[in-house]
Amino acid sequence: MSPEGRYMLCGLISYGDNPYNPLITEEKMKMSVLLKKSLVLVAALILAISVVSAHADGKPEKVTVIYGGSSWLGHYPAWVGIEKGLFKKYGLGVLFQNFYASSGRMGSLVAGDLDVASTGSISAIALMASGSKGFMAFGTQDSYATVEGIIAKENTKNIQDLKGKRIAAPFASSSHVLVLDILEQNGIDPDKDLDLVNLKVNEMPAAMGSGEIDACAAWTPHFNKLLNMPGNHMLVNDTEFSLYKKYKLGPGPDLLVVRKEFAEKYPNTCQAFVKGYFEAVDMLINQPEECAKVLVKLTNLSMEDQMTVLKDIAWIKGSEQKNLMVQPGGFVTGMQRLAEFLVRHKQIDSAPDVKRWIAGSMVP
Repeated sequence: MSPEGRYMLCGLISYGDNPYNPLITEEKMKMSVLLKKSLVLVAALILAISVVSAHADGKPEKVTVIYGGSSWLGHYPAWVGIEKGLFKKYGLGVLFQNFYASSGRMGSLVAGDLDVASTGSISAIALMASGSKGFMAFGTQDSYATVEGIIAKENTKNIQDLKGKRIAAPFASSSHVLVLDILEQNGIDPDKDLDLVNLKVNEMPAAMGSGEIDACAAWTPHFNKLLNMPGNHMLVNDTEFSLYKKYKLGPGPDLLVVRKEFAEKYPNTCQAFVKGYFEAVDMLINQPEECAKVLVKLTNLSMEDQMTVLKDIAWIKGSEQKNLMVQPGGFVTGMQRLAEFLVRHKQIDSAPDVKRWIAGSMVP
């Protein structure tokens, strides 16, 4: 545009912004309104072209992704991906936001405050059962059957010894489901035969130390801290969970989830995230010590304890996800059985059709 044209354009806009300017004619005002509408349309067209172009060339449409996590091992790949620059390789900046529980994380995800997260399956199933359509699942990154379990004092030798005692678990969590399942397998009624109390995992070491509780169900890193306390021992871990024996499914397996609107609007961004994420999984498998060096900042574990935790995790590669999540989809079948288990134990009212929440296009 020529300098004269720019001058005329600025003049028209400045006139149009002041309806009381005596120099404005009706014709000029119409021209100003028309020009403004044209500029808005041009801006919208440029934006649309840029989005289509981004879709076409595979570049991330949005370069910042907000991830919901915690110090739980299921979030290790996201943390490693950030610290080791793996997401950056694919043009992404990932912001890690900490949440205490999966329920809060999922609430923030469907509210639009998070883009991607990992969650315990129980929280996801509960939202599915409520009819929420704001999220989709696209993978499961680990199996942690040996770093979650029921820990008791030395005078509680077996599950039957729990009768008449106080056992703690965070209600509506994977550890709570484990307790309900183990008690059911052993013919113990949680309402009549013992005192089952609701307690956060970070409060359990103090409660065990003071004698407030006799046993508790927890996950790492608190699981490891409890086992390291004098006089404590493990009664069972997740390998004794009924669905693990048939489907290799723990009481609350980790699930990767994405906000549905985000996935639909930014498919290239989601694909870039998936690539960086599962590259981090590969790094955790092949270079655990290198990963442990950055993970201790997240978990506050010693290097020795962090390496112990990593040795107990079976990571699931990106190349295995289609088999688990889509066809034949054994993991999704196991989640369906878990949903039915939750109904039986009155944790949810009805079992959702889990496969309706699987984002097949995002599964690597």
